[in-house]
Amino acid sequence: MYYSSLVGALEASAVPDEAWRAVEPRARELVQELIEEPREGETSYEVNVATGRHVRFIEHHSPYHVRRLPNGGLMLATHPFRTLWPLWSDALFVLGLMS
Repeated sequence: MYYSSLVGALEASAVPDEAWRAVEPRARELVQELIEEPREGETSYEVNVATGRHVRFIEHHSPYHVRRLPNGGLMLATHPFRTLWPLWSDALFVLGLMS
């Protein structure tokens, strides 16, 4: 019972925020364009996303992933620039265990 409550709270807390949802469609579009081979005559360019502004955005807004595994385990993941503590904190708040 406790396990399912905790997993449910983690899943509820892992919902991407508005800032991420606002930029995700355009980011996916740009990534797809970069993956594809440039067409004849098209200009190609490199984009530096390692600026402080980009890194801070990823640290604060990149989504969490909560996956239930077939063996009953749980996988928690996020971008390497982000930590999992805010996800745990939000889940514990949902459960009423943290103020």
